[in-house]
Amino acid sequence: MPQVLSIELYQLLEEKLGKEEAKKVASAIEIGLDVIEKKAEAVALQKKLELKDELTKELATKADIAKLEGEIQTVRQEIQTVKVDIEGKLRLYFLMLLFVIILVSPKAIDLIGKFLGVIK
Repeated sequence: MPQVLSIELYQLLEEKLGKEEAKKVASAIEIGLDVIEKKAEAVALQKKLELKDELTKELATKADIAKLEGEIQTVRQEIQTVKVDIEGKLRLYFLMLLFVIILVSPKAIDLIGKFLGVIK
């Protein structure tokens, strides 16, 4: 264990208490400081572990991100399916509307023919 007490402090203890008592007091102080240091290290480790646990609960893990990406991909596929369905229905509605216009208005046939370049 490194020397904890300075030489000046040890000499002061020797002057006030005597050589043998100074050794005992210095030893007791060093033991006390060693115990405090070990306790501080244990508390610091415990706090680090508690903080790690709290952060782990708050942060997304790779598994969480992968799960979310999978869900997003599923939603995209569902949106694409709905888009294709809507486009198909719109085409059908357009063709039905065009057919109804042709049936109801004889002039519509002439107009469509002009657009297509069949009738001049």
